[in-house]
Order: sequence, then C-alpha cells, then structure tokens
Amino acid sequence: MEIGTLIFTKPQRAISDTKRAEERGFAQAWFPDSHMIWGDAYACMALGATNTRTIKLGTGISVASNRIPPVTVHAIATINELAPGRVMLGYGTGHTGRRVMGLPPVRFDDFREQVRLIRDLLKRGEATYHTEGLSRQIRYLHRDLRFINLDDPIPLYVAANGPRMLGVAGEFGDGILTSGALTPERVTAVFRHAQAGVEVAGRKLDGPLPCISLAHFCVLRPGETLESPRIHQMVGPWVITCLHAIAAGYAKPRSLPPDARIVYDEYAAYLNQVGTPDTRYLDLHVGHCTFVPAPERRLVTPATIRATTLVAPADEIIARLRELERAGLKQLVLNPPFHGFDEFIDEVSGTIIAQL
Repeated sequence: MEIGTLIFTKPQRAISDTKRAEERGFAQAWFPDSHMIWGDAYACMALGATNTRTIKLGTGISVASNRIPPVTVHAIATINELAPGRVMLGYGTGHTGRRVMGLPPVRFDDFREQVRLIRDLLKRGEATYHTEGLSRQIRYLHRDLRFINLDDPIPLYVAANGPRMLGVAGEFGDGILTSGALTPERVTAVFRHAQAGVEVAGRKLDGPLPCISLAHFCVLRPGETLESPRIHQMVGPWVITCLHAIAAGYAKPRSLPPDARIVYDEYAAYLNQVGTPDTRYLDLHVGHCTFVPAPERRLVTPATIRATTLVAPADEIIARLRELERAGLKQLVLNPPFHGFDEFIDEVSGTIIAQL
C-alpha cells in the first residue's frame, strides 16, 4: 500500500510541503485544481517538481472544461519535462472546481469525449479534436525541442465514483481516482464497474486498473477520544468537506448513518438561513479541505467523524489498510489539514508508512 497526500496549492507551501512529504516516505503528492479556492495547480506542481527528486506528482484533479483538453495536456507535459516519469494526470468532471462558480459538473457525454481526446494526446501527441462544430486534426509541434515531454509516459487517472464514470475510466484510463473507498466491498464495486468499461473498449490488460482512493484517517493516541481537540483539528476540515459535498448535491444524505444524518439535518437547516438558493454556492465551500469555519465547528461530532473518516489506533488503521490491499487497493491519498500539516505528515510517516 502506497500513501499519498494532497498538497495545498499555495506557492511557498507547495515547495515545503512536497519536500516534507517526500522526506517522510509519502509516495505521491496530489495538487488540487480548484481556482476559486486555492492557487494554480500547475504552477505549484512546477515548484514541487523542481524541489523534489523521487515523489510522484499528480493533479488531484484537473477539472474538465476549466481548460480545454489540449491546454491541460500541454500543462501536464510541461511539468513532465521538469520531473520526467514522475507525473500523473488526474482528470474529472469537477466538484468545487465548478460548483464554487454555481455550475454543475460537466455533462457525461462531454466529459467522455474530453477524456478520449486527452488519452489520445497523451499517448500520441496528436488527435482528432471536435470543437465549435468542427473536427480538426491537432498535433504538438517542436517536440524535439522539449518544450513539453510526452516521451516519458504520463498515466491518466480518471476521477470516478459512480458506475458510468468508472466505466469511462475503464475505457480510456490508465488508472482510477476515486473517493471514500475504505471498505473491501466498495473497492470491489469500483473494480467491477471499471472492468465493464474495459470490456466495452475491448482493452487487453494484464490485471485490474490501478486504483487510488482519496480518503482520510487519523491516528488516535493513547488517552484521546473523538472529542479531543487535536482530533478535531486533524479531521475537522475533511468532515466538513464531506458535509459540503452532500449539501452541494455531490452525495446523498442517506450516505450518512442515522446519528450523523441528524447532525446534517441541523446543518441543512442552518444553510437555509445563509444567502438565497441562487447565491448559496458563494459561501457553501468556505474552508473546503482547509479549515473549519467557526459556525460549522459544532458539526464536527463523534457521529460525523465516524461517518466520514477513520480515527483509530495505528494498529487498527494498518489492519484496515491490509484489508483494502487484499481487495486490490494499492494507493491511498490523504487530506491533511492546512493548519497542522507537518504534524499530520510526521505522525502518518512514523506510525503508518513505517509499518507498511
């Protein structure tokens, strides 16, 4: 099992956090592409690339429609010139990358076509581009001058949770980037839906596609409980982000167990007092994966922690990771808090990665 981490796209932190993750044994650094929340993913990846030597670097995720596909490929291929063979492209329909502008995720058919185009450009450097009512052959020029690097392979990880999107990953992707796959049953379902896409495309693979799950866990120290202030600092941003996702329609309230659903219902009532339905998206994602807004701290409870993350002693976390590994999950990406990043990275390194 390899462990990766989200890297906050603040330029100075992109340097220090990526270096620290590499030094502490993390296998991957993933840079989110949510332009209304953080800094630029590709600029920060460039900083991470030039200040590290071994850690793999990926977009987690680059959002369809925010850049046209040829620009997305040229951006990741530019990073690949800085860190040859260490670069991955995570690509998805967009959660906060679009919802923070009041827009829905990209439509399925449009997304599938963009993934097809990106796959072709990554593999061959040229493709048929359907846009603005036209079909045009496009090709990157001057590749021999190494403005970009498509010679060292750039794996395409398709972000997918539902059956249809997982099918797209199976059709075109080199891997799957999913979220919340923390049970063997969920891992099995992800592979099953992706395999359906593999079969539709008639692909011949040696085994299942590599699967990476975005998730969160925190080591529970002796004497700590789910009420402990340190636990709230470490997991709070992820808990609130999961509630934001439900409020935005990305997930369903029924995905929560009853005791956590009660807390969410209180949150939904609170949201009804914030702005109007047409403008609520401007405030909904404040703090996303970064910090817990003061009015929402009461929503970080034992019930919502249990529902959205894994907080347990190190030996229990390792046992869970072994279960997931046996089910076929080989890579997990964690979402540390912005405040407390170093402590989180150091603890995971010393208590979890060192034992894997």
